[in-house]
Amino acid sequence: MRAIVVDDEYLMTHKFARLTADFDDFEIVGEFDNSEEALEYVEENPVEAAFLDIEMPGLNGIELARRLRESREDILIVFITAYEDYISDANEVNSDYYILKPYTRETLENVMEKLRLLSARQKKDIYIQTFGRFVVRKGGIPVKLTGKAKEILALVVTRRGKEISNEEIYSTIWEGRPYSNACMSVYYNALRRLKNSLRKAGIEKILVSTVRGQTVNTELFDCDYYLWKDKKANPGNLFEGEFMSEYSWGEYILATLLQEDQGSESDKDKEL
Repeated sequence: MRAIVVDDEYLMTHKFARLTADFDDFEIVGEFDNSEEALEYVEENPVEAAFLDIEMPGLNGIELARRLRESREDILIVFITAYEDYISDANEVNSDYYILKPYTRETLENVMEKLRLLSARQKKDIYIQTFGRFVVRKGGIPVKLTGKAKEILALVVTRRGKEISNEEIYSTIWEGRPYSNACMSVYYNALRRLKNSLRKAGIEKILVSTVRGQTVNTELFDCDYYLWKDKKANPGNLFEGEFMSEYSWGEYILATLLQEDQGSESDKDKEL
């Protein structure tokens, strides 16, 4: 894990470097007493974690954390401070940990263990694309999904972990066809094909069947739609006016996205 340390007191950065010198898979790639220099470094170099003091001249640690997250959304943020007063501020910028000075090597070991877990969760192997056409990738390679089986997964993904009943899936995808037990057999055949395809790709656990319907385990994959809704999208994930363009039911979600996108642009204009 590549990390930077930002503190305007040299003794503090020196202490941190000394206590973490022999930590496995951990490297301090930058020590800074100036927030602007730290921010510039992160914008130009790969950094996975930032350990920040809060009370510093100029750009304080809270604002620096906010700017770092804007530059690199997945960076892990740990505040190291002598004051408890900033815990609520740290929560507002979604910091990953808060350490009070003075701290011990044992404290840092515990923090590092938690950061390793967080970092592992961030590096998900499965990525689902909804902007434009629907694509599921594992390790960057598209998973082979076709026809109604693929469309079932696409629809379930839009619910973001909420259950959708089998009846609703059928009536949405097979729009216009009457609902009956005989017709539902068509749906269950497509669902079976979907599960077989996911199993072959080694990602069967993303789809969860319940008593009434289907849902997805959102902990197992990243999705551009989710990232955009949470305002965590990288430039490459930004919404550009298309959402699951191959499915007619996607137009209803697209209309909502367009409204949200216009609202976000209006808010930006007001800030300017």
